[in-house]
Amino acid sequence: MATAGALLSQDPTNEIYDTGYTSSTDKPWAQAYPSVPKQRLKVHTTIDASGTTHVDFDTALIPLQADDERRLNEAAQAPNERYWRLDTEADIEHWWHTEVSDVVMAAWARYPRIVQTSHTGPPSVNVPESVDCTYATYMSNQRVPVLIGEMKRNFIKPRQWLARELNEGQVKLARELRGFVLQYHQAHTLTPPADRFRYAHKYETPQIFCWDGQTLLMLQFRARKAAHIRDADCDIDCWVIPRQGSSSTLRNALYRFMVQGLRRVQGNNTAGALMVGSLTEHSRQFFTGRPVWKAGDVSQIRHPEDYYRVVDAETGALKWVLYEEDPNGVWETGRFW
Repeated sequence: MATAGALLSQDPTNEIYDTGYTSSTDKPWAQAYPSVPKQRLKVHTTIDASGTTHVDFDTALIPLQADDERRLNEAAQAPNERYWRLDTEADIEHWWHTEVSDVVMAAWARYPRIVQTSHTGPPSVNVPESVDCTYATYMSNQRVPVLIGEMKRNFIKPRQWLARELNEGQVKLARELRGFVLQYHQAHTLTPPADRFRYAHKYETPQIFCWDGQTLLMLQFRARKAAHIRDADCDIDCWVIPRQGSSSTLRNALYRFMVQGLRRVQGNNTAGALMVGSLTEHSRQFFTGRPVWKAGDVSQIRHPEDYYRVVDAETGALKWVLYEEDPNGVWETGRFW
């Protein structure tokens, strides 16, 4: 049987007939949120002269760790051979889960267990608006979103995102995605501005994607704190990945984004302020869950005394060490599985 890692490196092969119909977006509640200012959009995708898309994850995502090897060695199966007709938004969503998501989920059966749900609201909250897709793990028997996603139908304009020049339709999409991110983060910290936004503050994840049958758009709001997502000056990482012709498969892209969300969840759910070496963390970088260290007047992610973070593959716990197998390392978290 194949491994999850082997299938993540493969593009879906089932034949597709796409009718070419498009959807739109014009949600009134989304108008309350900022779009994506050109100067704040950090695009990590390029297209070369041959038309091949090149995707850079390493600049903006946390590197893979020892527990990833354990996940990627899990047994997995390729989708059954079949023929697809992509006509409606529901067809787009069905294709995504069958050809991409279900394959990736084999890696998340145990280390830790991540559960995908469709059209569900934020955890433990009853709201009228819900995102199309949620990937969540469990902590103390509570569902915690790792990543959320929206489905459209041939709506994303890749060239506009790559050039950071969005027309009216893409601006509306950007506002909607930011709004959903806010819906999944503000409930526990902010008071809604009006009753009609009572549902818009719940999910707590700065990582979101949009799939339209042709293109995967991934956005990461580089928020220092959760409330910063709402600000127009919040920098945003962006990846624009086609169904075919990319240096990264859609399956690999989804996996990497889920890992980023997991690290955020792990880091933002520690017991208290972390002390490593002679330093106590100054703050937490919300969008990654990494501690921020301060030496003198300089705040930085890298520990000034050369400690670095590792993951214990047996338990999923985060630890700070000076070298591999350091017996005097400092545990940042407890076990996750």
